[in-house]
Amino acid sequence: MEINVFDSRKEMGEAAAKAVEERILKVLEEKENVRIVFAAAPSQNEFLAALRTSSKIPWEKVTAFHMDEYVGLSKDSPALFSNFLKEKLFDKLPFGKINLIDGNKNPEEECDRYASLLRQAPIDLVCMGIGENGHIAFNDPPVADFNDSKTVKMVALDRVCRQQQINDGCFSALEEVPSHALTLTITALLDTAYICCVVPGKNKRHAVTDTISGPTETQCPASILRIHANCHLFLDIQSYLEILEPNDKNESIGIDCLSGKLCVFNSSGNFITTSVKPSKKQLNDHFFIGPGLVDLQINGVNGIDFNDPKLSVSDIESATHFLLSKGVTTFFPTLITNEDQVIISIFSTFKEACDNNPLIAACIGGIHLEGPFISSEEGAKGAHNSKYIQKPNWDLLSKFQDASGGRIKLITMAPELDNAFSFIKKCCANGIKVAFGHSNAAMEDLEKGIDAGASLSTHLGNAVPLMLQRHPNILWDQLSLDQLHASLIADGFHVPDSFLKVVLKVKGEKAFLVSDATKFCGMPPGEYNTHIGDEVILSPNGKLSLKNGNGLLAGASKTLLEGMEYLIEKKLADLSMAWKMASVIPAAYLGIGFQIPNTNTDLVFFKLRDSGKIKIHKVVKNGEVFKI
Repeated sequence: MEINVFDSRKEMGEAAAKAVEERILKVLEEKENVRIVFAAAPSQNEFLAALRTSSKIPWEKVTAFHMDEYVGLSKDSPALFSNFLKEKLFDKLPFGKINLIDGNKNPEEECDRYASLLRQAPIDLVCMGIGENGHIAFNDPPVADFNDSKTVKMVALDRVCRQQQINDGCFSALEEVPSHALTLTITALLDTAYICCVVPGKNKRHAVTDTISGPTETQCPASILRIHANCHLFLDIQSYLEILEPNDKNESIGIDCLSGKLCVFNSSGNFITTSVKPSKKQLNDHFFIGPGLVDLQINGVNGIDFNDPKLSVSDIESATHFLLSKGVTTFFPTLITNEDQVIISIFSTFKEACDNNPLIAACIGGIHLEGPFISSEEGAKGAHNSKYIQKPNWDLLSKFQDASGGRIKLITMAPELDNAFSFIKKCCANGIKVAFGHSNAAMEDLEKGIDAGASLSTHLGNAVPLMLQRHPNILWDQLSLDQLHASLIADGFHVPDSFLKVVLKVKGEKAFLVSDATKFCGMPPGEYNTHIGDEVILSPNGKLSLKNGNGLLAGASKTLLEGMEYLIEKKLADLSMAWKMASVIPAAYLGIGFQIPNTNTDLVFFKLRDSGKIKIHKVVKNGEVFKI
């Protein structure tokens, strides 16, 4: 926001008029005509008077709109904004076209009519003021919406706004002021390349102060002007307050990576979305902001193995901080098939970590038990140790759940096993989601599993026999079942791009990313031993496979962030969709959708490099900021 302060209202008006004149001429260098929205209020008198005197503006090339109008006033009322603008401007100059709001027509129909006129082409300039309550147009605090889906709407005017009309001399008593008006929304006002905002007078000083120095919030609707790329504020000495620095030094303007529009994050932890498009400069200058990433399948990271019997509380803390540095604010440690007592011991360690560390407890959204109730067929069992694979056992699962402190929230199993359907029902009845995985189930078993409550295909395309019949097979069958979400590992190794493309087309917003990362994620290439005695090879390109498994994968070595980068690099998804697949969609699957604005919303601030790589700047978890 550019702030200009003048000693008198006359100087202020002349400077604003000069700026608008220059802007009109600049637009007309590239276009045949210019489209302008004008405000109607006594605060605009000096500006409109100066604008009328311009000898350079070809008014026949100007299409004019006004931004609000009272509902129900007679057509000859001098208080009508259309009549005000006719007197001050429209009847005095040869405009090419003038579009007026009619406050005596059916409000809904008039809003639609006027909105269609506004949407015929971009608005090049908006000339506005700020109300005593901080409103812009008639978007008073009670009805202001920074992300309004409408272009024009009917609003109820609040008392402060109606009193201002008396203060301005437009009415003599409050009961004379109409209670409703039609107005361009904040979304419509800010959807322009240039804003000239003229605000004189001591009665506006408080609103101006809040606009410049207060938090960006609908309590002062004009505060949103600060994020516009080309807003020019013209003040006189009476409306000016010498404290022009924002009170909230930590307020951040960014780009919502889901919508591509500008957003605001303040020190109170509020994330405010808008419908304002960023300029090219803002795209380069500002950070992208997205909801925290959610990884529902992660076996370990950075040398820490969640399946190692020696796992410690400090290991879990280190892994949590590592994941935060990669934008992951919610994760499900994933325990795979192992000896019963080992699993119980590891669950107890996670319980201790969560009970004694609030950050760990906040980041661990639940625990994913991948096995031991899976298929023992080669290929289907993947890298799981067949020695410990077993049939579904509710008593055993109950012991696991007790050890974890009730944190098992997701289980991957094979529905073709004995007692699977009754087991699935018990899981779902006890708040545990069930996924199909490490399975070679027939369609009948899949359908019965869904009827029992199963809802997800774990890392679809993986952990199936190496040889499948053409059709039917477990991949086609799971793809065809609309009830199932699908998690995917997008690291370039687990499934080919063609398969990812098909799943994204078929599953749409029921497809999301998991990392399936192991402790080798973040480690240098080489040969390593695992705690279960197998040797694995981590290749320089990130492929992780069993040394003696004929190339069989042994999990993944890339983060969820790298999975998103892969989708973007291969043009399988844009930034918005890739980020949703790693945050919003898995969160929605869990039923923990993001509430915006919300002080509990986890956020990630990042830059998107030309190479497609994502560079994390900081992460906000439960209101606490972690700088990377």
